[in-house]
Parts: sequence; C-alpha cells; structure tokens
Amino acid sequence: MERLSTGIDELDGKISGGFPKGKGIIITGSSGTGKTIFGLQFLNKACYDGKKCTIVATEETPEDILTHADVLNLSLRDFYNNRYLDIVDTYRKRAFETEESDIRGAGLTIERIDLEEIPNLISNDSEVVVIDNIGVYSIGLSTYEFRNNFDALTYELSENGYSALYVMDETAHNLTHNLAEYSTFGSIKLMIKENPYTEKMERYMYIPKMRDTEISLELMLYDITSGGITLLESNVDL
Repeated sequence: MERLSTGIDELDGKISGGFPKGKGIIITGSSGTGKTIFGLQFLNKACYDGKKCTIVATEETPEDILTHADVLNLSLRDFYNNRYLDIVDTYRKRAFETEESDIRGAGLTIERIDLEEIPNLISNDSEVVVIDNIGVYSIGLSTYEFRNNFDALTYELSENGYSALYVMDETAHNLTHNLAEYSTFGSIKLMIKENPYTEKMERYMYIPKMRDTEISLELMLYDITSGGITLLESNVDL
C-alpha cells in the first residue's frame, strides 16, 4: 500500500512509512496538544513532495494559517503563492453569517455548515485535504445526523482519491460519542497528562487504529518546538 508521510519522520517510522494513501485519518485532542500544527506539517510535507493540497479552515483566516506556518519555519506560504496549496476559508463565511443572523441580544449563534458541501469546495486536482476543525460541523446536529453526514463525506473524499486528515477538537469528539473514529481508516489521539515519574505535565500521542498497518499500543511522548512536533525517545506503556 502506498503511503504519505505524516510530516513527522519519527512517526512515519512507527506506522510503516506514513498514512495509507487515499484514506481518511482523524486526529483528536484538547486545546494545546498541537492538532493544527500536526495538520500543517502534514500539508507542508505533501506539498514538498509535489502534491496539490487543500486545507478547509473553519477556525482561522488564511493569513492566520500562513503566519502560523511561518513561525514553525514551514514553507506553506510559498506553496500557497505557487498554487500548490489552496485554503478554503469557511471561517469568514461562518463569522459573516453569524453577524447577519443573530445580533438579537442573546449572544452569537454559529450557523450550521453542511458537511455535504465540503467536496464541492475542493479543487479536482487536489490530492491531499486537511479539514481543521471538523468539530464545528457537528454543531446543531444529532449524533445520528452527524454520523450519517460524516460517513457520506469520508466516503466521497475516499472515492475521489483524496488523502484526508480530519482534525477534531476533543469536546466535539466526546459530544458525538467518538463516532467519527468509526468512519475513518485511522485515528490518532493527542493528549496532555501528568508523567507519574516526574510529576510534570507532558504531551503524548496514541494511535488506537490504523488499518493495514502494524501499530504498537503505546503512548508516545512528543514535544512542540519551533520546528513543529517531534517525537521523543521515551515511551509509556498503556
């Protein structure tokens, strides 16, 4: 099976070379775990390898994304300027619709965005897609509706040959009873927990599922540096 690099060399070595091509992977975690950074590294490597990429941005503007990549010394701005990278800005669309629809005194209400619209936003020549954050599409939906819509999305993107990374915040993931994991080919969890030996808070990565891939059920210690996510030597058994 052909693989795509995750953008993290040490992680590639633990999952047979990277993500299975043409499949959907979900990455979840709480705030501060580096979910967006993970997505940016994945995109940067894919663009570097000559693949046309798209990021569907639901919580940041295109300039925010490019600035974030600049800080990490990634080349996404160059890839964007050279049209190797498309940024689909649904964040501004949501903000505009919210401003128009609800200034009625009770606070802002985020408009529902239809998951079925996403494939229409992606250019036909794209090969790699990152959606950050898929959790916003669960707002206002029952778990049944979200599961059906997300199933349809993952099926269509896979049928079109896109290699997709779905970034989902932990709150939305829990509220939808972790159903998104059942619809994807693989799952990665990022977490912050206390190391019982050092009594310090540390970041850990866990891969509960990656089909057609030999994986180890271990917590992998990682750090976020000026260059992005890096796996560290120490591992903690579950």
